[in-house]
Amino acid sequence: MFKGALIAQIIGFLGTLVLAKLYGESAYGIFGVFISFSGFFSILNTFQLEQCLVITNHKGERKNLFNSLFLITLISSLIVAFFVFVISFFFQNQTDKFFIILLSILFSIASSFNKIHEYYLTFKENFKKISEIKVLTIAFNLALQLILFQQFKLKGLVYGNLISIILISIYYFTINKPSFSSINSSLLKKTLINNKTIVVHVLPATLISSVAINILPILITLYFGLEVYGVYFLSWKILSTPFFLINSSVAQVYYKKANNLLTKNSSELFETTKKIVYSNIGLMLFFLILINTIGIYFLELFLNKSWENLKTYTLILSFLILAKSAFIPISDIIIVLKKNHMHLIFNCYLFIINFFGFYIGHLYNSINISLILITFFGCIGYLSLLFYSLKEIKKVACK
Repeated sequence: MFKGALIAQIIGFLGTLVLAKLYGESAYGIFGVFISFSGFFSILNTFQLEQCLVITNHKGERKNLFNSLFLITLISSLIVAFFVFVISFFFQNQTDKFFIILLSILFSIASSFNKIHEYYLTFKENFKKISEIKVLTIAFNLALQLILFQQFKLKGLVYGNLISIILISIYYFTINKPSFSSINSSLLKKTLINNKTIVVHVLPATLISSVAINILPILITLYFGLEVYGVYFLSWKILSTPFFLINSSVAQVYYKKANNLLTKNSSELFETTKKIVYSNIGLMLFFLILINTIGIYFLELFLNKSWENLKTYTLILSFLILAKSAFIPISDIIIVLKKNHMHLIFNCYLFIINFFGFYIGHLYNSINISLILITFFGCIGYLSLLFYSLKEIKKVACK
């Protein structure tokens, strides 16, 4: 799992730099907005039920849910697309923007399908295949974005990303073809009732978090310009490379292991979680020091310093990404412990601090102030949730 994630992230990081130099800030700004909308829709269209594929113990129930989720995703996405299409008639002069939104809905369908397949393979512990597909996804994505540059200098990043995710989705379907069967609606109803906290707490929490995070591209673009958001997006993408390396290598493996240890050996779960947290922080800190010293120097040389404020944004956001790396890889412990209401509370907090930070920054006409405030309060939030989770695991271990 780690090897595949490492290869994928190295290829992705190097490709990101080449594409940034090639496309420029404006194209990256458009791509960032597309990714933000896609992220929101991909949460909405599955209702986060794919997580139940790992924690559901009955084989027949899991297989039925696996097949049902594809239909649920399609229906919910079509409803969203219909509303977007209707609204677009009232904004005839904004057709280009609505076209990007519709493309993001299409992307979210393929992305959600892939996520469903990945969770299913996670339960089957087929981590080798998951790793291989991560590498393929990055390779297809970069190759198509490079090929499409000559024809689509502003939207080539969007089109390349969309085509690659659809190709990967087709590949996933061929792998899991033996698991397809008809849907048992009564069994699905039973599964939904047994996992109602996912829909009641996790879905609203994740949606609130997604709105809080993904509204920033729109607000930054609106008040500070597309180029500024393009630089912000590249900075976040650079920092996210080591974060996703850690998260993709740990999160799903930990989720499966934590679910097993909770019932069999809760004291070992506490020690395992602590070790993972410490190693994640140490590894992320090493990457961040490297990025903000030698890394940023070579980045500015490579990009010819055309990406103004890249160094500043990267430094500020480094503290937030460090706090995230301490908790996010083990965040599924909240679901395992059935403390899903904490997701809702925490993400409401994120929603508030993001809007507060941006509002203050807008008053002073400084995106740096916005990023500093969002980073400071974000760090407090992530670390508080980490300590809460460890405390709850210890309680279970002491019983």
